[in-house]
Amino acid sequence: MQQELAGCETRLYKNGLAEPDTAVFGAAEDRIYWNCRNPACPVLEPLFSEVRTQSLLYARPAEPYATVMSYLCHTAIDGAIRPDDCETRTLLQDLPVTAELETRHLAGVLQNRSCAVVPGQGVVACGATPAQAYVNFSAACFAGFIKFFSDTLNTCRSGEISSPRKKALDRACRHLPEPAVFEGGLMRGPFDNETDVHRAIVEAGREIISRGLVNACFGNISYRLDKTLYITTSGSFLDDLEEEVVAADLESRTCSRGKPSSEIPAHMEIATSTAFRAVLHGHPLFSVIMSMDCDERDCPNKGSCHVYCPKPREIRGIPVVTGEVGGGPHGLCHTVPAAIKRNKAAIVHGHGVFTCSARDFNNALGRMVTIEQICRKTYFEQIGSRMKTS
Repeated sequence: MQQELAGCETRLYKNGLAEPDTAVFGAAEDRIYWNCRNPACPVLEPLFSEVRTQSLLYARPAEPYATVMSYLCHTAIDGAIRPDDCETRTLLQDLPVTAELETRHLAGVLQNRSCAVVPGQGVVACGATPAQAYVNFSAACFAGFIKFFSDTLNTCRSGEISSPRKKALDRACRHLPEPAVFEGGLMRGPFDNETDVHRAIVEAGREIISRGLVNACFGNISYRLDKTLYITTSGSFLDDLEEEVVAADLESRTCSRGKPSSEIPAHMEIATSTAFRAVLHGHPLFSVIMSMDCDERDCPNKGSCHVYCPKPREIRGIPVVTGEVGGGPHGLCHTVPAAIKRNKAAIVHGHGVFTCSARDFNNALGRMVTIEQICRKTYFEQIGSRMKTS
């Protein structure tokens, strides 16, 4: 257990989610294990029984997450931050804000939520395993970032940005990482055997993480070889895929072992209806932000536009589609493949980017990097023009 806690702590710092040496990781097994001795441990320990969780993580988010989370806490309505991205809908519902790092306050909110934000101190996340607590912490940071930058863009549309928001924006922007770049160098395909397919997926997963295009486990990868689709498993960390790739039969649409990504219906439809073999799905930050940018007023689909929007949208020629995870009546399997077939890429409302290529993952990853660069540039162009006209 100590090794598992240490691994999650290392991942937390490596991916720039928490300030170094601030993470307090705990797990309950035959006893309660901690990754360190910290004054927060006596506050958190009763939560194992009161919230009935097996793992807890408390850490101070790194910049720029710390700045945006601090601002969102001070402007939260009814004691909760309410982002609109896919991670929030899937994992979080919302982000409760507690008054202080105190057992009673935390127990009250963590009974029904997987995260709580303590203003000026950090985020507490729980889960069935240390990895799940890590994922929930990551989702909170991601959702807070999306919420702050999306709201700022909408605020600029009205021409009324407050001084505190402007200060938070300036500080957050100073801590943004440089835009991702990619110049190729991945394995060259097409691949004709399972071993090379597996190696290529593992390599692509590491690259997509290293370029900041995926937080935690929010993404998936597939490759079609003849009548078999090789795809990453549900909830897998894309930089650690050696044991996390499963094979699905494209004719029977069944998987003999393991649990494939929940996005498998979309991947299967792309594999069977297009000539593309390689598919990447990531959640680049500014692509998600721009996917939700809309100036429609009094829209009848407001609140459910991520499920269905009748208005065609695009960002610099890249289609923006709607749809839910999975294969239901509004599943992404009905919207993404058609857009992919025409454009080799699709941005999904509040959910990220799908890209593909016919031979290997080089063009697919290059395309995703380019889309994120375009969305980031478009965001700051719109921020600048809206501020100038206010």
